[in-house]
Amino acid sequence: MIQDSSSDEYTKEAAMQELVEANLRLVIHCLKEFDRHLNHATARLSKLDLIAEGNIGLVKAARSYQPSFGDNHKPTRFSTYACKCIKSHMIRAIKKSRFIHIPEHHFTYWAEIEAVRKAAHEPLSDEQIRRKIDVSEEAFALFKHSAESGICHLEDFGQHNEDGLHWNDFMADEKNLTPYEQTEHEDLRQYLFAAIEELPPRTGKMLSMLYFNENAPTLKDLSKLFGVSSERCRQICAQGIQTLRRSLLSERPAIAESLELPATIAAA
Repeated sequence: MIQDSSSDEYTKEAAMQELVEANLRLVIHCLKEFDRHLNHATARLSKLDLIAEGNIGLVKAARSYQPSFGDNHKPTRFSTYACKCIKSHMIRAIKKSRFIHIPEHHFTYWAEIEAVRKAAHEPLSDEQIRRKIDVSEEAFALFKHSAESGICHLEDFGQHNEDGLHWNDFMADEKNLTPYEQTEHEDLRQYLFAAIEELPPRTGKMLSMLYFNENAPTLKDLSKLFGVSSERCRQICAQGIQTLRRSLLSERPAIAESLELPATIAAA
């Protein structure tokens, strides 16, 4: 009789799913041991993050569990094996969440220092703690420094102001002009208005339409409006630009050098 492999695989997955769902409380149970990590000033993981990592560990434990994992061929309970996998994933997530790499053995000494402080039930000096964990002064100073190491986000500075503004409220928008650039732009605009008014009326009107309208007209539009040929409009605009450039060259050289005909007119 030929066995249906797809049916067996479905049964196996269904059994693993049932095993995982029946032991979800193990993740919450293991989470209690990591409260001090979550409450640390440098913590960048939330409880939901650790629960998600613990769930991954639980799923992997269900897939790889073998009762013969115990010593002396004694069967190991699934809950015991699953807790090890869950804690392993949680610890790995905490370590990876740190932007500053910390050697593995530092975490062990941090736990010892914390245990000594809790067991004393009173404030201890650094020297007293160092003697209890039996390390050198240089090593203790290194452990203390690594425990206090951390990072701060730029956003953290913006959240602690009286106005309740965030950091992005202080960042300049590169797509918009700064107040200084807006003032300078408006000043140049007014200066050009005054310079164009000194040109012949028809020339000044054509240039105003070209430079101070959002939708610059084409030569064909100018020819219909002023009743002259498109080529004549181009000549008038080119002559007006030359005259305007010469008059501005002595007072505003930067403007005079950047003053050019629009591409639709210059290419005609």
